[in-house]
Amino acid sequence: MKYSPVAVVFLFASTLHAQINVIRSDKQIDPIKTVRITPVPFQLNSFRLCMDAKPVNNPLPARDFSAVKPPPRINSDGSVINVGVTRQPLAAETNKMWNPGQIIPVYISPSFTETVRDKIKRYAHEWELIANIRFNFSANYYDALIRIGLGKDNRSWSWIGKDVLFNPLRLNTMQFGTFDEKTMEIDYRGTILHEFGHALGFIHEHMSPAAGIPWDKEKVYQTMAADPYKWSRAEVDVNFFAKYSSTSTNYSAYDRYSIMHYDIPANLTTNGFSVSGNNSFSGTDRQYAALLYPFPAKPGFAAGLLRTQDDCDLVSFTVEYEAVASDKIEFVLELGKNDANRAVTWWKQITIPLTNNRKFELWAQNHSLIQSENRTIASALIAVNELDTGNGLAFWKAKAFGIHTLLPYRWNILSALPGGCRVKLVWKNDSCI
Repeated sequence: MKYSPVAVVFLFASTLHAQINVIRSDKQIDPIKTVRITPVPFQLNSFRLCMDAKPVNNPLPARDFSAVKPPPRINSDGSVINVGVTRQPLAAETNKMWNPGQIIPVYISPSFTETVRDKIKRYAHEWELIANIRFNFSANYYDALIRIGLGKDNRSWSWIGKDVLFNPLRLNTMQFGTFDEKTMEIDYRGTILHEFGHALGFIHEHMSPAAGIPWDKEKVYQTMAADPYKWSRAEVDVNFFAKYSSTSTNYSAYDRYSIMHYDIPANLTTNGFSVSGNNSFSGTDRQYAALLYPFPAKPGFAAGLLRTQDDCDLVSFTVEYEAVASDKIEFVLELGKNDANRAVTWWKQITIPLTNNRKFELWAQNHSLIQSENRTIASALIAVNELDTGNGLAFWKAKAFGIHTLLPYRWNILSALPGGCRVKLVWKNDSCI
Protein backbone atom coordinates (compact mmCIF):
# COMPACT_ATOMS: atom_id res chain seq x y z
CA MET A 1 0.00 0.00 0.00
CA LYS A 2 1.37 3.44 -0.92
CA TYR A 3 0.91 6.53 1.18
CA SER A 4 1.62 10.17 0.44
CA PRO A 5 4.32 11.79 2.60
CA VAL A 6 2.98 13.26 5.82
CA ALA A 7 4.41 14.80 8.93
CA VAL A 8 4.72 12.07 11.47
CA VAL A 9 5.14 11.65 15.18
CA PHE A 10 6.67 9.27 17.62
CA LEU A 11 5.53 9.40 21.23
CA PHE A 12 7.10 7.75 24.22
CA ALA A 13 5.88 6.64 27.64
CA SER A 14 7.30 8.37 30.66
CA THR A 15 5.75 10.44 33.41
CA LEU A 16 2.78 11.05 31.15
CA HIS A 17 1.58 7.55 31.94
CA ALA A 18 0.95 8.73 35.49
CA GLN A 19 -1.60 11.14 34.10
CA ILE A 20 -3.74 8.38 32.59
CA ASN A 21 -4.79 5.58 34.88
CA VAL A 22 -6.56 2.72 33.18
CA ILE A 23 -9.82 1.89 34.86
CA ARG A 24 -9.95 -1.84 35.28
CA SER A 25 -12.96 -4.07 35.07
CA ASP A 26 -13.33 -7.23 37.10
CA LYS A 27 -11.25 -8.98 34.48
CA GLN A 28 -7.53 -8.24 34.65
CA ILE A 29 -6.38 -6.00 31.80
CA ASP A 30 -2.87 -6.65 30.56
CA PRO A 31 -0.61 -3.69 29.73
CA ILE A 32 -0.58 -2.25 26.21
CA LYS A 33 -2.88 -4.73 24.55
CA THR A 34 -3.12 -5.15 20.82
CA VAL A 35 -6.20 -7.15 19.91
CA ARG A 36 -7.79 -8.36 16.71
CA ILE A 37 -11.53 -8.06 17.44
CA THR A 38 -14.13 -10.37 15.95
CA PRO A 39 -16.67 -8.33 13.95
CA VAL A 40 -19.30 -6.77 16.22
CA PRO A 41 -22.16 -4.33 15.56
CA PHE A 42 -21.77 -1.66 12.85
CA GLN A 43 -20.20 -4.23 10.48
CA LEU A 44 -16.70 -3.60 11.79
CA ASN A 45 -13.78 -5.34 10.19
CA SER A 46 -11.11 -6.86 12.39
CA PHE A 47 -9.00 -4.11 13.91
CA ARG A 48 -6.23 -3.76 16.47
CA LEU A 49 -7.16 -2.37 19.85
CA CYS A 50 -4.54 -1.46 22.45
CA MET A 51 -4.98 -0.80 26.14
CA ASP A 52 -2.67 0.95 28.59
CA ALA A 53 -2.41 -0.51 32.06
CA LYS A 54 -1.28 1.50 35.05
CA PRO A 55 2.46 1.98 34.61
CA VAL A 56 5.36 1.18 36.87
CA ASN A 57 6.05 4.31 38.92
CA ASN A 58 9.42 3.32 40.36
CA PRO A 59 12.24 5.78 39.67
CA LEU A 60 14.20 4.81 36.59
CA PRO A 61 17.92 5.43 36.00
CA ALA A 62 18.84 8.33 33.77
CA ARG A 63 19.66 7.50 30.18
CA ASP A 64 23.36 7.12 29.42
CA PHE A 65 24.54 8.74 26.19
CA SER A 66 28.25 8.01 26.63
CA ALA A 67 28.21 5.37 23.87
CA VAL A 68 27.24 7.99 21.30
CA LYS A 69 29.38 10.86 22.57
CA PRO A 70 31.01 12.52 19.55
CA PRO A 71 34.81 12.31 19.43
CA PRO A 72 36.65 15.55 20.18
CA ARG A 73 36.81 17.97 17.28
CA ILE A 74 40.22 18.49 15.73
CA ASN A 75 40.73 22.08 14.63
CA SER A 76 42.72 23.09 11.55
CA ASP A 77 45.69 24.09 13.72
CA GLY A 78 45.77 20.64 15.31
CA SER A 79 44.25 21.72 18.61
CA VAL A 80 41.45 19.66 20.13
CA ILE A 81 38.04 20.73 21.50
CA ASN A 82 35.81 18.33 23.37
CA VAL A 83 32.32 18.17 21.91
CA GLY A 84 29.31 17.66 24.17
CA VAL A 85 26.55 15.15 23.52
CA THR A 86 23.51 16.56 21.76
CA ARG A 87 20.38 15.18 23.41
CA GLN A 88 16.88 15.26 22.07
CA PRO A 89 14.37 17.80 23.42
CA LEU A 90 12.42 16.86 26.53
CA ALA A 91 15.21 14.44 27.42
CA ALA A 92 13.90 14.15 30.99
CA GLU A 93 10.74 12.57 29.63
CA THR A 94 12.50 9.71 27.86
CA ASN A 95 13.32 7.87 31.06
CA LYS A 96 11.50 4.73 29.94
CA MET A 97 13.72 4.44 26.89
CA TRP A 98 16.91 2.43 26.90
CA ASN A 99 20.42 3.81 26.53
CA PRO A 100 21.49 4.34 22.91
CA GLY A 101 23.58 1.36 21.86
CA GLN A 102 22.30 -0.83 24.70
CA ILE A 103 22.02 -4.58 24.17
CA ILE A 104 18.71 -5.90 25.52
CA PRO A 105 18.48 -9.63 26.30
CA VAL A 106 15.29 -11.23 24.93
CA TYR A 107 13.74 -14.63 25.63
CA ILE A 108 11.12 -16.26 23.38
CA SER A 109 9.00 -19.04 24.84
CA PRO A 110 9.58 -22.48 23.27
CA SER A 111 5.78 -22.71 23.01
CA PHE A 112 6.08 -20.86 19.72
CA THR A 113 6.87 -22.85 16.61
CA GLU A 114 10.34 -22.40 15.18
CA THR A 115 8.80 -20.56 12.24
CA VAL A 116 7.16 -17.97 14.48
CA ARG A 117 10.30 -17.62 16.60
CA ASP A 118 12.29 -16.83 13.46
CA LYS A 119 9.73 -14.23 12.38
CA ILE A 120 9.86 -12.52 15.79
CA LYS A 121 13.64 -12.27 15.57
CA ARG A 122 13.65 -11.14 11.96
CA TYR A 123 11.19 -8.30 12.37
CA ALA A 124 12.48 -7.19 15.78
CA HIS A 125 15.90 -6.73 14.19
CA GLU A 126 14.36 -4.22 11.76
CA TRP A 127 14.30 -1.74 14.64
CA GLU A 128 18.09 -2.00 14.80
CA LEU A 129 18.33 -0.52 11.31
CA ILE A 130 16.66 2.74 12.35
CA ALA A 131 17.46 2.96 16.09
CA ASN A 132 20.77 2.46 17.90
CA ILE A 133 19.67 -0.53 19.97
CA ARG A 134 20.37 -4.27 19.90
CA PHE A 135 18.20 -7.26 20.79
CA ASN A 136 20.12 -10.31 21.95
CA PHE A 137 17.88 -13.39 21.69
CA SER A 138 18.87 -16.24 23.97
CA ALA A 139 17.44 -19.28 25.75
CA ASN A 140 18.15 -17.78 29.19
CA TYR A 141 14.76 -16.87 30.66
CA TYR A 142 16.07 -15.55 33.97
CA ASP A 143 18.63 -13.12 32.55
CA ALA A 144 16.29 -11.77 29.88
CA LEU A 145 14.64 -8.37 30.32
CA ILE A 146 12.09 -8.83 27.55
CA ARG A 147 10.27 -12.15 27.98
CA ILE A 148 7.89 -13.14 25.19
CA GLY A 149 5.09 -15.58 25.87
CA LEU A 150 2.46 -17.29 23.73
CA GLY A 151 -1.02 -15.98 24.45
CA LYS A 152 -4.13 -18.08 24.03
CA ASP A 153 -6.60 -15.19 24.38
CA ASN A 154 -6.15 -13.63 20.93
CA ARG A 155 -4.28 -10.71 22.46
CA SER A 156 -0.85 -9.23 21.80
CA TRP A 157 0.72 -6.66 24.11
CA SER A 158 3.99 -5.39 25.54
CA TRP A 159 5.25 -3.55 28.58
CA ILE A 160 6.62 -0.07 27.93
CA GLY A 161 10.41 0.31 27.70
CA LYS A 162 12.36 0.07 30.95
CA ASP A 163 9.26 -0.79 32.98
CA VAL A 164 10.56 -4.34 32.56
CA LEU A 165 13.34 -3.53 35.04
CA PHE A 166 10.72 -3.74 37.79
CA ASN A 167 9.62 -7.33 37.31
CA PRO A 168 10.59 -9.26 40.47
CA LEU A 169 8.26 -12.14 39.62
CA ARG A 170 9.85 -12.47 36.17
CA LEU A 171 6.52 -12.28 34.40
CA ASN A 172 6.28 -12.24 30.63
CA THR A 173 6.66 -8.67 29.40
CA MET A 174 5.38 -9.26 25.87
CA GLN A 175 2.78 -11.56 24.39
CA PHE A 176 1.75 -12.60 20.92
CA GLY A 177 -1.63 -14.26 20.83
CA THR A 178 -2.91 -13.51 17.34
CA PHE A 179 -0.60 -15.71 15.28
CA ASP A 180 -1.88 -18.91 13.68
CA GLU A 181 -1.54 -20.84 10.45
CA LYS A 182 -3.70 -18.25 8.67
CA THR A 183 -1.61 -15.22 9.69
CA MET A 184 -0.31 -13.32 6.68
CA GLU A 185 3.32 -12.24 6.51
CA ILE A 186 2.38 -8.55 6.53
CA ASP A 187 0.46 -9.07 9.78
CA TYR A 188 3.41 -10.82 11.38
CA ARG A 189 5.58 -7.85 10.48
CA GLY A 190 3.16 -5.17 11.60
CA THR A 191 2.34 -6.78 14.94
CA ILE A 192 5.95 -7.59 15.83
CA LEU A 193 7.25 -4.15 14.86
CA HIS A 194 4.44 -2.56 16.87
CA GLU A 195 5.03 -4.54 20.07
CA PHE A 196 8.81 -4.09 19.94
CA GLY A 197 8.13 -0.38 19.50
CA HIS A 198 6.40 -0.49 22.88
CA ALA A 199 9.37 -2.41 24.29
CA LEU A 200 11.57 0.51 23.19
CA GLY A 201 9.34 3.01 24.97
CA PHE A 202 7.02 4.23 22.20
CA ILE A 203 3.29 4.54 22.86
CA HIS A 204 0.16 4.65 20.75
CA GLU A 205 -0.13 7.29 18.09
CA HIS A 206 -3.87 7.88 18.47
CA MET A 207 -3.14 9.36 21.93
CA SER A 208 -0.83 12.04 20.51
CA PRO A 209 -1.58 15.57 21.74
CA ALA A 210 -1.67 16.48 18.05
CA ALA A 211 -4.22 13.82 17.10
CA GLY A 212 -7.63 15.17 16.15
CA ILE A 213 -9.51 11.95 15.44
CA PRO A 214 -13.24 12.70 14.93
CA TRP A 215 -14.54 9.87 17.08
CA ASP A 216 -18.23 9.02 17.00
CA LYS A 217 -18.21 8.50 20.73
CA GLU A 218 -21.62 6.90 21.07
CA LYS A 219 -20.76 4.27 18.46
CA VAL A 220 -17.46 3.55 20.19
CA TYR A 221 -19.28 3.17 23.53
CA GLN A 222 -21.84 0.80 21.98
CA THR A 223 -19.20 -1.23 20.15
CA MET A 224 -16.97 -1.72 23.17
CA ALA A 225 -19.92 -2.47 25.46
CA ALA A 226 -20.73 -5.53 23.32
CA ASP A 227 -19.13 -8.95 23.56
CA PRO A 228 -16.40 -9.97 23.98
CA TYR A 229 -15.18 -6.94 25.98
CA LYS A 230 -18.15 -5.34 27.72
CA TRP A 231 -16.18 -2.22 28.54
CA SER A 232 -17.63 0.56 30.63
CA ARG A 233 -17.87 4.08 29.28
CA ALA A 234 -15.06 5.08 31.64
CA GLU A 235 -12.77 2.40 30.19
CA VAL A 236 -13.52 3.61 26.67
CA ASP A 237 -12.79 7.20 27.69
CA VAL A 238 -9.37 6.25 29.03
CA ASN A 239 -8.27 4.02 26.16
CA PHE A 240 -9.84 5.74 23.16
CA PHE A 241 -10.41 9.41 23.85
CA ALA A 242 -7.76 10.41 26.40
CA LYS A 243 -4.63 12.13 25.10
CA TYR A 244 -1.18 12.41 26.56
CA SER A 245 -0.10 15.78 27.87
CA SER A 246 1.79 18.00 25.42
CA THR A 247 4.17 18.95 28.23
CA SER A 248 5.26 15.38 28.91
CA THR A 249 5.72 13.94 25.44
CA ASN A 250 8.11 14.38 22.56
CA TYR A 251 5.98 14.66 19.45
CA SER A 252 5.59 16.50 16.17
CA ALA A 253 2.53 16.33 13.94
CA TYR A 254 0.02 13.50 14.21
CA ASP A 255 0.99 10.56 11.98
CA ARG A 256 -1.79 8.27 10.84
CA TYR A 257 0.78 6.05 9.09
CA SER A 258 2.97 5.35 12.13
CA ILE A 259 3.70 1.72 13.02
CA MET A 260 2.51 2.66 16.52
CA HIS A 261 -1.00 3.47 15.33
CA TYR A 262 -3.67 0.80 15.55
CA ASP A 263 -6.60 0.42 13.19
CA ILE A 264 -9.59 2.79 13.32
CA PRO A 265 -12.65 1.58 11.39
CA ALA A 266 -14.55 4.27 9.50
CA ASN A 267 -17.71 3.25 11.39
CA LEU A 268 -16.27 4.69 14.59
CA THR A 269 -15.68 8.22 13.29
CA THR A 270 -18.11 10.95 12.35
CA ASN A 271 -16.68 11.66 8.89
CA GLY A 272 -15.50 8.23 7.75
CA PHE A 273 -11.90 8.80 8.82
CA SER A 274 -10.10 5.48 9.18
CA VAL A 275 -6.67 4.00 9.72
CA SER A 276 -5.82 0.52 8.55
CA GLY A 277 -2.87 -1.61 7.57
CA ASN A 278 0.10 0.18 9.16
CA ASN A 279 2.55 -2.69 8.89
CA SER A 280 5.82 -0.85 8.28
CA PHE A 281 7.70 2.21 9.50
CA SER A 282 6.52 5.59 8.32
CA GLY A 283 8.96 8.30 7.25
CA THR A 284 9.50 9.92 10.60
CA ASP A 285 9.02 6.76 12.54
CA ARG A 286 12.52 6.39 11.13
CA GLN A 287 13.40 10.00 11.82
CA TYR A 288 12.27 9.93 15.45
CA ALA A 289 13.77 6.50 16.16
CA ALA A 290 17.16 7.85 15.08
CA LEU A 291 16.61 11.02 17.13
CA LEU A 292 15.62 9.21 20.32
CA TYR A 293 18.10 6.35 19.85
CA PRO A 294 20.95 8.19 18.10
CA PHE A 295 23.78 6.37 16.42
CA PRO A 296 27.37 7.38 17.29
CA ALA A 297 28.58 10.54 15.62
CA LYS A 298 30.71 9.76 12.58
CA PRO A 299 32.94 12.67 11.66
CA GLY A 300 34.20 12.01 8.19
CA PHE A 301 37.36 14.08 8.02
CA ALA A 302 39.63 16.56 9.78
CA ALA A 303 42.48 18.50 8.17
CA GLY A 304 44.85 21.37 8.80
CA LEU A 305 48.46 22.50 9.22
CA LEU A 306 50.90 21.94 12.08
CA ARG A 307 53.89 24.18 12.85
CA THR A 308 56.79 22.47 14.59
CA GLN A 309 58.18 25.75 15.97
CA ASP A 310 61.40 25.20 14.02
CA ASP A 311 62.35 27.36 11.02
CA CYS A 312 59.28 27.62 8.75
CA ASP A 313 58.17 24.02 9.12
CA LEU A 314 54.70 23.22 7.84
CA VAL A 315 53.25 19.75 8.24
CA SER A 316 49.80 19.16 6.80
CA PHE A 317 47.57 16.60 8.48
CA THR A 318 44.41 14.70 7.64
CA VAL A 319 42.40 12.43 9.90
CA GLU A 320 40.07 9.92 8.28
CA TYR A 321 37.56 8.08 10.46
CA GLU A 322 36.54 4.43 10.05
CA ALA A 323 39.37 3.98 7.56
CA VAL A 324 41.01 0.92 9.17
CA ALA A 325 40.07 -1.80 11.65
CA SER A 326 38.32 -0.40 14.72
CA ASP A 327 40.98 -1.66 17.14
CA LYS A 328 43.86 0.05 15.32
CA ILE A 329 45.05 3.47 14.19
CA GLU A 330 47.17 3.96 11.09
CA PHE A 331 49.89 6.61 10.98
CA VAL A 332 51.35 7.77 7.67
CA LEU A 333 54.37 10.06 7.22
CA GLU A 334 55.16 11.48 3.78
CA LEU A 335 57.69 13.92 2.35
CA GLY A 336 55.82 16.45 0.25
CA LYS A 337 56.35 19.71 -1.61
CA ASN A 338 55.88 23.32 -0.62
CA ASP A 339 53.69 25.83 -2.41
CA ALA A 340 56.56 26.64 -4.76
CA ASN A 341 56.73 22.96 -5.70
CA ARG A 342 60.06 22.47 -3.94
CA ALA A 343 60.42 18.92 -2.63
CA VAL A 344 61.17 18.47 1.06
CA THR A 345 64.48 16.71 1.50
CA TRP A 346 66.52 15.06 4.21
CA TRP A 347 65.44 12.88 7.07
CA LYS A 348 62.14 13.42 8.93
CA GLN A 349 60.56 11.37 11.72
CA ILE A 350 57.56 11.25 14.03
CA THR A 351 57.73 9.37 17.30
CA ILE A 352 54.52 7.75 18.51
CA PRO A 353 54.36 7.19 22.30
CA LEU A 354 53.39 3.71 23.44
CA THR A 355 52.51 2.28 26.83
CA ASN A 356 55.22 1.28 29.31
CA ASN A 357 57.53 4.11 28.14
CA ARG A 358 57.97 2.61 24.71
CA LYS A 359 57.81 4.45 21.40
CA PHE A 360 57.41 3.74 17.72
CA GLU A 361 59.57 5.65 15.23
CA LEU A 362 58.21 6.34 11.77
CA TRP A 363 60.67 8.01 9.40
CA ALA A 364 61.19 9.03 5.79
CA GLN A 365 64.10 10.46 3.84
CA ASN A 366 65.21 11.01 0.25
CA HIS A 367 68.81 12.21 0.42
CA SER A 368 70.83 9.03 1.00
CA LEU A 369 73.26 7.92 -1.65
CA ILE A 370 72.18 4.39 -0.82
CA GLN A 371 68.91 4.05 -2.66
CA SER A 372 67.55 1.33 -0.38
CA GLU A 373 67.69 3.76 2.55
CA ASN A 374 65.36 6.22 0.87
CA ARG A 375 61.60 6.21 1.28
CA THR A 376 59.40 9.23 0.83
CA ILE A 377 56.42 7.65 2.58
CA ALA A 378 56.10 5.28 5.53
CA SER A 379 53.13 3.94 7.47
CA ALA A 380 52.35 1.84 10.54
CA LEU A 381 49.23 0.22 12.03
CA ILE A 382 49.26 0.42 15.82
CA ALA A 383 46.77 -1.20 18.20
CA VAL A 384 44.71 1.35 20.11
CA ASN A 385 45.50 -0.25 23.46
CA GLU A 386 49.23 0.12 22.75
CA LEU A 387 49.08 3.90 22.50
CA ASP A 388 50.03 6.16 25.39
CA THR A 389 47.28 8.74 24.99
CA GLY A 390 48.72 10.89 27.77
CA ASN A 391 51.64 11.93 25.59
CA GLY A 392 51.89 13.60 22.21
CA LEU A 393 53.54 12.84 18.90
CA ALA A 394 57.12 14.12 18.69
CA PHE A 395 58.74 15.51 15.54
CA TRP A 396 62.35 15.07 14.45
CA LYS A 397 64.38 16.22 11.47
CA ALA A 398 67.93 16.26 10.20
CA LYS A 399 69.47 19.71 10.67
CA ALA A 400 72.99 21.08 10.28
CA PHE A 401 75.56 18.43 9.42
CA GLY A 402 72.72 15.88 9.19
CA ILE A 403 72.27 15.72 12.97
CA HIS A 404 68.92 14.17 13.94
CA THR A 405 67.26 16.77 16.12
CA LEU A 406 64.17 16.57 18.35
CA LEU A 407 61.93 19.58 17.77
CA PRO A 408 60.11 21.34 20.64
CA TYR A 409 56.53 20.80 19.33
CA ARG A 410 54.28 18.02 20.63
CA TRP A 411 50.98 17.18 18.97
CA ASN A 412 48.60 16.02 21.71
CA ILE A 413 46.15 14.26 19.44
CA LEU A 414 46.04 10.64 20.56
CA SER A 415 43.25 11.03 23.11
CA ALA A 416 41.02 12.48 20.35
CA LEU A 417 41.49 9.55 17.98
CA PRO A 418 38.92 6.73 18.13
CA GLY A 419 39.93 3.35 16.79
CA GLY A 420 39.69 3.05 13.03
CA CYS A 421 41.40 6.37 12.21
CA ARG A 422 44.07 7.01 9.62
CA VAL A 423 46.34 9.96 10.46
CA LYS A 424 48.38 11.22 7.53
CA LEU A 425 51.19 13.76 8.01
CA VAL A 426 52.81 15.36 4.95
CA TRP A 427 55.92 17.43 5.66
CA LYS A 428 55.37 20.28 3.20
CA ASN A 429 58.04 22.76 4.21
CA ASP A 430 61.16 22.49 6.36
CA SER A 431 63.03 25.71 5.70
CA CYS A 432 62.52 29.46 5.55
CA ILE A 433 64.68 29.68 2.45
